[in-house]
Parts: sequence; C-alpha cells; structure tokens
Amino acid sequence: MTGKRKLMWLVALGILASGNMWMIPAENIAEAAEGSSPTSIRLNDSYVRPDYVEVEKLRDTKQIIVITKKEMEEKGYKSISDVLKDQPSINVGATGWGQVDIRGQGSEQATRNIQVLVDGAPITTMVNHPLPNNYDYVPVEQIEKIEIIPGGGSVIYGSGAAGGVINITTNLRSLQKPQSSVTSEWNSDGYRSSLNYGTKAGEKMAVQAGYARLDRDLFFVNTFRKSNYVYGGFRYDADKSHSVAFRYSHLDEDSKFLQNVSRWKIDAYGHNYRPDKASDYLNGDRLLNTYNMSYNQNLGKKFKYSGDFFYTDGYYTNTKFFDGKMKTKSYGSRMRWDWNYSPRDSLLMGLDLFEQESHLKYKTSASGKLMDFNYDKTTEALYLLNKMKRGRLTYTQGVRREKLIWEFDKDGGTTARPIGGVDSSNRWNTAGELSVGYRYNKLGKLFLRYERGYTSPDGLQICDEVYSDRSKKVYAATSAQEERYDLWEMGLRDKWGASTVSVTLFASETNNELERPYFKGAYGWEYKTYNMYNTKRRGVETSLSQRLGKLRVQEGYTYLHGERNYTAQGRALMAAHGAGEIDFTNSGLKAVPKHKILLSADYKFNKQWSANAKYTFFGKYNNFIKEEDRHDDGNIVHSYGLLDLSFKFQQNKDLIWYGGVTNVLGKDYYEYDSAGGSFATLVPGAERTYFVGMNYKF
Repeated sequence: MTGKRKLMWLVALGILASGNMWMIPAENIAEAAEGSSPTSIRLNDSYVRPDYVEVEKLRDTKQIIVITKKEMEEKGYKSISDVLKDQPSINVGATGWGQVDIRGQGSEQATRNIQVLVDGAPITTMVNHPLPNNYDYVPVEQIEKIEIIPGGGSVIYGSGAAGGVINITTNLRSLQKPQSSVTSEWNSDGYRSSLNYGTKAGEKMAVQAGYARLDRDLFFVNTFRKSNYVYGGFRYDADKSHSVAFRYSHLDEDSKFLQNVSRWKIDAYGHNYRPDKASDYLNGDRLLNTYNMSYNQNLGKKFKYSGDFFYTDGYYTNTKFFDGKMKTKSYGSRMRWDWNYSPRDSLLMGLDLFEQESHLKYKTSASGKLMDFNYDKTTEALYLLNKMKRGRLTYTQGVRREKLIWEFDKDGGTTARPIGGVDSSNRWNTAGELSVGYRYNKLGKLFLRYERGYTSPDGLQICDEVYSDRSKKVYAATSAQEERYDLWEMGLRDKWGASTVSVTLFASETNNELERPYFKGAYGWEYKTYNMYNTKRRGVETSLSQRLGKLRVQEGYTYLHGERNYTAQGRALMAAHGAGEIDFTNSGLKAVPKHKILLSADYKFNKQWSANAKYTFFGKYNNFIKEEDRHDDGNIVHSYGLLDLSFKFQQNKDLIWYGGVTNVLGKDYYEYDSAGGSFATLVPGAERTYFVGMNYKF
C-alpha cells in the first residue's frame, strides 16, 4: 500500500473514531472546540491559548515556553533557528551544523534527544549521518507560534523527548480568522519578503494562501541561501461543534556553503576565503511538500475529539558527496480524545499511528561505489494522561505504550568489498509520568514532576556493521536496548512585585546511553551499537521579566552540567579492546556550555516608537574526550557575548516599520568549533548585520 493510500485510511479511521459528525444535537454542544478556554500556559503579562489539548494538560505541572507571532514580528527573527537561539535553555549550532541542543544533550545526543513537529507532524531527522540537517523548513512569517517543552514529554510524544519538544504551529490553527499582509525586509546579507492573503467564503469557510522568498548571503564569498515557500489552505466550521482545516505547503531551497573550514584558513583569509577547487563548496538544496489536516469535534458536553493527519515528502543535500541526497517521507495521524469525567477531572486518551522513511544515496568519490541506504520506522502508540484537581492541588498521571518497528535495506562498502543487509527490529517501550502542582496564591505555583522515558536508536545505531564469517561483512539489526532516562523537575512560577519569575531545577539520568564505536572483532574492524554510558545532567533554568512604565526588562539564565561514566558493559568493552579509558566524570559533556545568559530591554517612547537592546552571553565549553587533553587550551571553546539593537515604528494600526543592527560590536565568534588548536574546523558566526523592513496588514 502506498503512503498516500495509507494516509487516506488513517484519515477515515480518525473521522470514524470521532463519531457521527452530523448527528450531535446542537443543544448538547459544549463551548467551541479544543483550546477555546482562556487558560494561560505561562505566567506573563500576556496570555496564550493552547491549540493542542495535550499542551493544555501539561501547563499546570511543566514550564512551557511560548513564542507568539507578535513576538517574532517585534524582534525581527529571520528563521526558526534565530527564534530558538534566543531561548536560554537552547543552543543552536554548538554541537555541529544546524543542530538544536536542549538542556545540554551534547554533541553525540542532541540530534536524537529532540522531537520537532510542524502542525502536529513529526519532522525529526531519522538519521543524521553523513548528511546533517536543520529545521528551518517554515518561514517565520508563516508561523503563528512556537511552543517549547524543555526536557521530557515521552508520554505524549514518545521516543526522543529527553531533551525536549519543539512544536511549530503555522496558520493552520488560525484559519478561521484569515489575515492579509505583506512583509519586506532588506539587510546587509540580502532580503526576504512575503505575501499572505486570506478571505471568508461565506460564514463557514475561510481561505488563506501565501508566498515567502528568502535571499541571503552567507559568511564566505560566493556562499548563499535562497528559498521559495508557497502555501494554501482552508478551514470549514460546520457548526459550533466540529471543524476541519487543511493546509498544503511547498518549500524549494537552493544554497551553497562551506562547512568546518580550518582555523588557519579563516585567520588568513576571513570571509574572503575561497577553496582551491569549486567542488569543495557544499550544496544545501532541499525540497519539502507538506499536507496537513486538522479535524475537531465535540461529542456532547464532556467529550472532545481532535485529530491531526499529515503527509510530507521531500529531500535535502548538504555535502560535496557525489550524488548525495537524502529523500524523506512521513505520513500518519495523531488523535486525541479528551474526556471530562467530572467537573475537576479529565482523561486524555491519545493514539499515534505514523510512518517515517528515509532513502540515502551518495558516493564518496567520482569512481567510488554508490551507497544506497533505506530506512523505515513505524510507530504505533497509545497513551493515557489523567488530570485531577483537588483544591489548590493538581495531579497528573500518565502512561504510554509504544510499538516501534525499524526496517532497513542497506548496500554499502566498496566495490572490492561490498557490504549489504536487510533486517528489522521490533521494539516495545513504556513511558510514564507523575506530577503535582500547588497553587499557593492567585498567581504563584509550585510543581514537582517525575518522568520515566526512552530514546530509541536512530537510523545509524539500529544497524551494526559486522562480520558474518571470516570473509563477509554484513549489516544486521543491533541488539542494543533503548536508552532509558529518569527525569526529576521542580519549578516555580510567580509574580513578585514588578517581576514575573519562572525557575526550574532539573536532574536527569540515562543509565544505558548508546554509542557506536569502531572496535576490532575476531575477523576485523566492526561498528556495533552498545549501551556504554551512564550519563547524568543537572541544570537550572530561570526567566524574569519586569515592566516599569515604558520600560520592559527580561533576564534569562541557564546553568547546565553533565558527567558521564561507563556502564558495566562499556567498561568491559574498553578493557577487552585495550583502549585508554576516557573519564568523563570531571570533563563534563562534550559541546555543552555551562552558562548562557540573555538580557533584553524594550523601551516604548510613545505610541509609535520603541527600541530594543539585547545581550547574549554564551559560555565556554569542553570539546575533548580524553583527560590528557584537559589542559590543552585548543580544546576549550571560549565564551563570547553578542549585542543586538533594534527599533520599531508603528505608523498606523496596519503599517509597521522596523530595523536594527545585529552583532553591533562586530564580535568574531564560531557557532561550532571542533577544537584542536590551529587545525580545528570551524563554523563562523554571523558578522555585524544591518536590517530594515516593513509589515503591512490589509
């Protein structure tokens, strides 16, 4: 059965599961669909209504960061990566090109311990080798809001939530209020523009469509990123009890860049560096088509159904490998039934059914063997999340049971010594959580939370490269187990005088972290996945905000610390293979800065003019794995600070002008540094940039 046919069956299943959508009497209809109650998911001067019922269930016992469309417009963000960099608990690019690290997962774990969704559809990369990827798939102009759940969420989101969840919501959820606008921005690196048009087609139908263009020069000469994004969608409200929304989007991107240039080359040539051969430039072309449908229905006064159905397909490339391309596809559904079985209690029941596919082809040289790797991951999961209120206390209990089916068909090796294999791995996993929240006054709340979660092997780790006999190497499914983590959190939200305060202390432990080392076996060198490490992470996340007349000040600080030891299996492996032991206990985790500080001040001169100043401090971090390298200064990535300034002019209720300067002081810094002195490879950070733009709503 093809992917699209499977998706049609899932949509039909979801609609049938919701009940007969045309037979519910109007007098039995409760208030609107999910997300209509004016509840806040964060303590702040503005209140945000949740678009996803599962997020609403977490808000009493979890800190959830919400970045709204208005905030993105006011701060002039140019990409999703820019939005994420502005969060104290998130680092973008520190562990490698485009990688997003939440709560200090580190260079080997960041890409696996994260869940990224667009309108409920998972877009997390299945395998990050040898083609890394980033998540700038949606222009910020087309985003309604971004919700970030730092750390945990396995009951609702399944594997890979140890670091956290990033839920990107486009205007799919807001199509009942169509908007028309035009945005244009010039900056010293290029320009971007977008057009959105929305209208009502009768009382029940709303239609929206738009286009966005980005043209940006990158750090080195002759490097660039150009993209076109188009979308269209509609929402139909049959009546107050049920609605359906559909959205299609297409991204086409063309780019050329240089990655991991040696330090001595940058010192000698700066951004004027040119490689000796034109073929050393990397291409970052990619394409993504998305189809999203959201269906909501009230089934009487106590029961609500919502379902998100999706289909995505596309590809991305970003290396100099000949014919290197990663094709991707995903399709499926996330369905929820929310039962308010008493005035104070509710039970959320969720069903996840989706499949993700990746097909990688590449050559390492013009005459080399064509590598042809196929991966397929099917997820089938059921979860329950119960929420009870007793006076000032709120309790939640959750459990998830998931079946994961990994399949692969790989053809690699060399022409002289080919390696092939077809195999599968069926895996059952269980996640659970317990939490309690206590509202000690009108605004103040404390919460305690425990979560037991898991992270499954990624596309590379699921496959061992081993000898079947003395003369033949094959790919076979690994026997390594899922990583299991325990997460403890304690948080506070309150308003003290002029300050709103949010503080979270967390501790997590993974006692069987995965690694895929290259060891010599009985017949030769092999890649095998092992549960090698016991890793602990500790941290504090703080956020404060004050409004003093025309001045608003925000402060954010995150402290992260990690340590790693061998499991019994890992220590036995190292002893058996005679390698020098690596002691992570004192070194901390690789590519995890201990400190990050964000300071921001907004001043509103009058009803039209306002200005912003923002300072970001990014702490130093270790980028070594052997204790003998501890005192080598080249293996420490040093701290840096960036200052940005911007302004906004509200000419009238429809027209806004804005502009500013990023990296005002012209600081030289690196988003990624492999360390190792003058031979380190680097990804330079952006130089000073000037920008000015306008947004007009009509």
